[in-house]
Amino acid sequence: MPNWKEREDLKQYEREVISIPASGTLDLIFKYSIHAHPDKKGYEYKNSLYYTFRGKGGIMERLYFVEEIFKLNPYDINMINNTIKDAKKKERVIHYIEERKNTYGFNEQNTPYKFYTLKPFLELKNKPKHPKQANHCYFTINELLSGKTELNTSNENTNVSYLEGSVQKVLVNKYERNPKARQECLTHYGYNCVICNFNFEKAYGELAKGIIHVHHIKPLHEIASTYEVDPIKDLRPVCPNCHSVIHSRRPAYEIEELREILKQLK
Repeated sequence: MPNWKEREDLKQYEREVISIPASGTLDLIFKYSIHAHPDKKGYEYKNSLYYTFRGKGGIMERLYFVEEIFKLNPYDINMINNTIKDAKKKERVIHYIEERKNTYGFNEQNTPYKFYTLKPFLELKNKPKHPKQANHCYFTINELLSGKTELNTSNENTNVSYLEGSVQKVLVNKYERNPKARQECLTHYGYNCVICNFNFEKAYGELAKGIIHVHHIKPLHEIASTYEVDPIKDLRPVCPNCHSVIHSRRPAYEIEELREILKQLK
């Protein structure tokens, strides 16, 4: 498995969903919840916990959570037996390999493949599409659940974006995504979600160490052109699910609102 701990960009985790073109193998992904690609240059993905796959027309129908990643030669049964210990998972992978050999195929017979075992996370009812992207790209969960049927994104990891409202354009994300501001926030509050108390490392171990979103709580109408973010007052650690719920309404939910809602549901 890849060394998740050493990846510094994992701590940023701004675009947490990777979207992969897979029209040729989409039926197999849906059937077995498995994705595989040659382990070679051109398939370098950021470490993401959530995956979605684009079919014809760039349509995305489902969001998946990645369970495990491992390397296999699909033509080496001994390697498969030695790599996968769980009997049910092994059977699932073998069925996927055999059916893929008879349909889409494995074009790189002398190259190891990287396999992803997945868990269906949710259906994307609006079936958002991104038709003009030939390779992989990244979205936030909030973008996928926005209700839009066509999404635009970029593979560039820019630290600057502009927000517009009833005031002049101001730079906000430059500060919000600044690693020093983020780290100062997390040093103060820790890596637990301040709403639901979820901690990625406690749930998933070392592979998820350092993963958490940082939410900017200062409303736009309070921002002036000279505004500079205060990591302690203006930023809070939240998990991706709570972050999505916060922005599912306009105006956005307050953190205390969601805490109270969770208390009432328990």
